[in-house]
Formats: sequence, C-alpha cells, structure tokens
Amino acid sequence: MELPLTNTPAVCPMLRTKTAYGTYSTDWREGDSTTAVYWCLATMGVAGPDEGLATPRECIEGRGCFRKEGI
Repeated sequence: MELPLTNTPAVCPMLRTKTAYGTYSTDWREGDSTTAVYWCLATMGVAGPDEGLATPRECIEGRGCFRKEGI
C-alpha cells in the first residue's frame, strides 16, 4: 500500500531504494530515513546522469535529468 504524499514534491520515477518496498510510518519519498540507500535506474548508481546525488530531496522536478514518467 502506497502512502499518500502531502507536502512532498514529485520524486523522479527513476529513483529507487529498498525501503520503498516495506511498510513504514512515513513515505520513503520524503527522504527522512537515515539508513536508506538510493540509486538511479538510469545510471544504476548513487548519482544521476548529471552526476548529482540520487536522493528524494535532489531528484525532483526542475533537475535536468528529472523524468515525469518512468522507464
């Protein structure tokens, strides 16, 4: 079950983390986890195509490599 986002900006659909597949009290896209590891599906690494970090706070609309839809 996916939690509704309230004040969280749209996160790039290419961003992934293992914590996205569990049940937690907060949505993973808020970027509040201190243990989550994020990666970009476009690069399969911790940085996006623009070499910036792949995190929910960084992978938002306005970033050059942001995609509105997934793969």
